[in-house]
Amino acid sequence: STSGDSLNFPKHVWKSVSKYVNSVPAPSGSKTCSNKLFGSCKSKLGNLKGTFLQVQFIKSTSGLTWSDADGVRVSLENQSVWNELVRNHPAAKPFANKGFIRFATINEIM
Repeated sequence: STSGDSLNFPKHVWKSVSKYVNSVPAPSGSKTCSNKLFGSCKSKLGNLKGTFLQVQFIKSTSGLTWSDADGVRVSLENQSVWNELVRNHPAAKPFANKGFIRFATINEIM
C-alpha cells in the first residue's frame, strides 16, 4: 500500500488525488470550489478521519446506541451517559442527534 499506516500518503499521491478531483464536475448547486489543491484534499481526509474516530469512540460507549443517519438519538433514558461522554469528549457533542453517513465508507478505507 502506498499509504502505509494511518492514511499518511506521500505528496505525489495527494497531487494525483487533487488532479482527479479537479477533473470531476461539481454537483449542480454545489458551493464546493472545483480547483482543489493537494493540501485541501489531504486536510479533508484528515477531517473525515477525525470524525470517523470520534464516531467509532461513541459507538463503543456502553449505554448508547448509534445510527449513521441520526447519531446517538439522545433521550431521557441515555441523557446522563451522553452528558458524561460530552463532558470528557466535547468533540462528540454534534452527534447527539446527527449521524455520520460516511462512516461505513471511511471504515472500508481505514
